[in-house]
Amino acid sequence: MPHVRWIRPVVNAALLAVAALSLAACDVVINSMEGGRAKAEDVWTRSYTLSGPDARIDVSNVNGKIEVEATDGTAVEVKAVISARGGTEEDARASLKRVEIKEEVSATHVRLESKYPRELGRNGVSIQYTLRVPKSVRVGLDTVNGTIAIVGVRAGVKAETTNGNVEGRGLGNAVTASTTNGSIKVQMAEMGGDGVSLETTNGSIDLKLPEQAKATLSARCVNGGIGVSDLSFEKQGESTRRKLDGTINGGGAAVKLETVNGSIRVGRAG
Repeated sequence: MPHVRWIRPVVNAALLAVAALSLAACDVVINSMEGGRAKAEDVWTRSYTLSGPDARIDVSNVNGKIEVEATDGTAVEVKAVISARGGTEEDARASLKRVEIKEEVSATHVRLESKYPRELGRNGVSIQYTLRVPKSVRVGLDTVNGTIAIVGVRAGVKAETTNGNVEGRGLGNAVTASTTNGSIKVQMAEMGGDGVSLETTNGSIDLKLPEQAKATLSARCVNGGIGVSDLSFEKQGESTRRKLDGTINGGGAAVKLETVNGSIRVGRAG
């Protein structure tokens, strides 16, 4: 089992503390010849406290999935599983030692960034983040190769990935999500004035809204179809299989949906 260290940083609300912490201290080699290559793994954990109307957490990753679950209270719990591969166990451990997670911490903002040489990403380094955050904290997430999944965040979400899906459930306020090679599935628990913007290139978009949500829809696709079901929807202007504009329950927050290769579906949240 990897050695897990819990550290609660002392936060000065007036200052921004920046720390780049090496992950080499507790690396553990497991599955020593997985797929013909050695593998080293480390588990990095942190706990923070965030509160206030401007509270926010941002995570910037390179290779790996990001999962976020919203909870009550003010505590933020972060677990990052870092994996590295190499031709030998020594190579895998050496790669692991070059991986850092950079922290920027204040009373209202936490930012985490995965840092390691680019060639390590091509050679099998990945970091998978799992976060538990207060419902009232805004969340910003980005990764390159990996899915982003968010449950229950009500203060607003921004999620960006390149090769992976974006999945959201029980979200509120503003939601912005984009990917290049992947689909987007979002279920809103409540609509905010800042609306919803979902965009992908190669993938479908599936948006579920509360039955009484008031929204103004603009949907575009190139290769695929667009449909709205189980909601009080009124078309506006000329509509085609590639273009659809209209209002839901008389109009309200802007909902913008765009894809190139894939379908767009808007329906009622269960």
